[in-house]
Amino acid sequence: MLGVDVPLIGIGKLMLIGGRHIVLSPPDDGRRYFLTTSSKHELVSSLKSVARTLNIARWVVGIAGLAAMLYFISRAVKRHKSQYESRRLLAALRDRRQQAASADTDTMSPSSPPCVVCLSQPREVVLLDCGHICVCGDCAAALPLPKVCPICRQQVDRIIPTYVS
Repeated sequence: MLGVDVPLIGIGKLMLIGGRHIVLSPPDDGRRYFLTTSSKHELVSSLKSVARTLNIARWVVGIAGLAAMLYFISRAVKRHKSQYESRRLLAALRDRRQQAASADTDTMSPSSPPCVVCLSQPREVVLLDCGHICVCGDCAAALPLPKVCPICRQQVDRIIPTYVS
């Protein structure tokens, strides 16, 4: 119940029914309507405050989404560079082994244990992050994706050739 002489602001579709009753209804185009005892200035400032808050939230969510997207893109680029570098190093190792085989020298030294996969080549690469030196370059390149260490089953991030002397 409203008291006598209480000012009201109605924003919407006003209709006069029967010449005696005034009805406030939503506009036909679906916009919001208001019936308040606040002044016009208070109503406008509260709506501007809500709009400002929503605008700030939109920017925060947009910046967070952009940061997340850049993070995932940078991780993918680093992973691609790491895989490319591993392939390049393994190809160099393969070339070195072929040159040594063409010179007809024994590549397996007595102190170098054989690869745990093929048992015919010397252990030539380090599997990172676990650090095991357990496979030759050919077997390291042939490990199925996702590459895992044959010793500890930890996921391999990088493959680096070693030179045991």
